[in-house]
Amino acid sequence: MSEYKRFEVAHQADVTVLRLVDAELSDLVLQDAAHDELMSLVEEDKPSKLLIDFSAVQYCTTGIINSLLTTKKRIVSGGGVFKLCGLTKHVHDAFLALNLENTVFDVYKTQAEALAAFDK
Repeated sequence: MSEYKRFEVAHQADVTVLRLVDAELSDLVLQDAAHDELMSLVEEDKPSKLLIDFSAVQYCTTGIINSLLTTKKRIVSGGGVFKLCGLTKHVHDAFLALNLENTVFDVYKTQAEALAAFDK
């Protein structure tokens, strides 16, 4: 498995948990790096269940949301499940404004809630 700079990867049972580490995902270079690392993880590890934890992120742009859409599409097209958790207030407000929460993305308050939802 590769080393990643934009996130930490852990495994909880059969779920790959990706925890973003940058507080702000607004810089274009940073967005591109995060996207490239995310695509690398999806291609190399081929997770069937992926949870992305946003608890460290205070701000993100639509570029990161586009990366999430691409990631979800790849995971789901392979028969997998994709969920998000830990959206901080600003990020959560953006998801609500774009009508993405529980329409496009399954969003949970905590990692524990999201992990439990994979078993349903």
